[in-house]
Parts: sequence; C-alpha cells; structure tokens
Amino acid sequence: MKTISNKELALIGESVAADFLVTNGYQVLCRNFRVKQGEIDLIVEKDQQLIFVEVKTRSYHSIQSAIDNVTLQKQKHISRVALIYVNQNPKFDNYSTRFDVIIVLYDEATNSYNIHHYVDAFEPVLD
Repeated sequence: MKTISNKELALIGESVAADFLVTNGYQVLCRNFRVKQGEIDLIVEKDQQLIFVEVKTRSYHSIQSAIDNVTLQKQKHISRVALIYVNQNPKFDNYSTRFDVIIVLYDEATNSYNIHHYVDAFEPVLD
C-alpha cells in the first residue's frame, strides 16, 4: 500500500470534510481562502450563517492532538482572515458567523476516514 504524504493527507482530509458538510446541508463557498494574514481551510454557509472551518487530518487516532493544534495563535489568524473575507464579501453582512473545527482521522488499515465535527468550536479572537 502506498504511503500518503502529510500534504496529500491534508488535501484528502479537506475534501472529506467538504463532502461531509455538503451531505449535511452546507454550501461550500470557498476552499483554502488565502491572504497574507493567513488562510482558512473551508468557508461554508447554512441557514444564514457563515461558517469558517479549520480542518485537521491525522493518520493516527489522536483527536486531542489534533484539537491541541488549533492553538490560540491559530484561532487569532483564522479570526483575522475571517474578518477580511466578510469585509470583501458584503453580501454576508446580515449573516451570523461561527467557527467550527473538523477532525478527520484516517485509518490506513481500512483506508477509511472518521469525521468529528466540532460546531462553534471557538469564539473569534481579535486583538
């Protein structure tokens, strides 16, 4: 079986997360939104809510390790980039916002993915 690189695993994890969200009624607006201040993996919309999603993919089953990687500093970067996105897209002015985290765990033995969706995982951090 071919070993998957971390970069490939991250891209696959983002696709798995996007598919999961679409299956659950979300509309994907943007993948990998990048500005010089940082990037957001997925930006989705559902029920007048604009949701910024950080995706963490792991090939071992440590949800806590993945969650720990969404540090306060990472939350600040995501929050800043989210504000830029909202300012660039005034059509979302009347939407509420939310910050979710999706952990995708890859099981190499079964070539399968387990998804853990943390809704409203953190509040925006702006300083």
